[in-house]
Amino acid sequence: MLDRLEWLGLRSTRALSVIGLAALMFLAVLTLADGLLRWLFNAPIEGARDLGGLAIAIAITCCIPVGLMERSNITIRFIEPIAGKLASRICDVAASITVGIVMAGFAWQFWVYAGKLARYGETTWVLKYPTAPYWYVVAAIFGLAVLVQGIVIAIDIAHLFSGKNDADTDRVGVGP
Repeated sequence: MLDRLEWLGLRSTRALSVIGLAALMFLAVLTLADGLLRWLFNAPIEGARDLGGLAIAIAITCCIPVGLMERSNITIRFIEPIAGKLASRICDVAASITVGIVMAGFAWQFWVYAGKLARYGETTWVLKYPTAPYWYVVAAIFGLAVLVQGIVIAIDIAHLFSGKNDADTDRVGVGP
């Protein structure tokens, strides 16, 4: 069951990261076009900076869930040689829970921030696009990151009782 859930998590978060990459590519093309138009014709793209700021927020956030699911975050392994495998697995669970709490805090605070932007009618500087919807998307992606981290917590708890460590398995290549 957990293997299937992890496989589904990996597939969906990788798809989300492709959306983030597309947003980043959009920003790169927009920046290049804006620079060329400024240089060649002294005619910048109106609102390029407006769109760039919003695109980068979504692009970066889209990559967080896949990083959590693939466990590509920094891990320092010094407990196992000192205190043994059980203590190391307990630390893995505690670290996973801590990351989940932090992701929940981010989701909550970005939701609050987006609400304030919506309440005050904040818009981009040049194009006058409302900014709140973009920040609600960022908050929703952090909400997804919380769900993803819930899967990671469940896997780490299962490893606690089964005796496996993340170091014992290949997380990136998990299949159905």
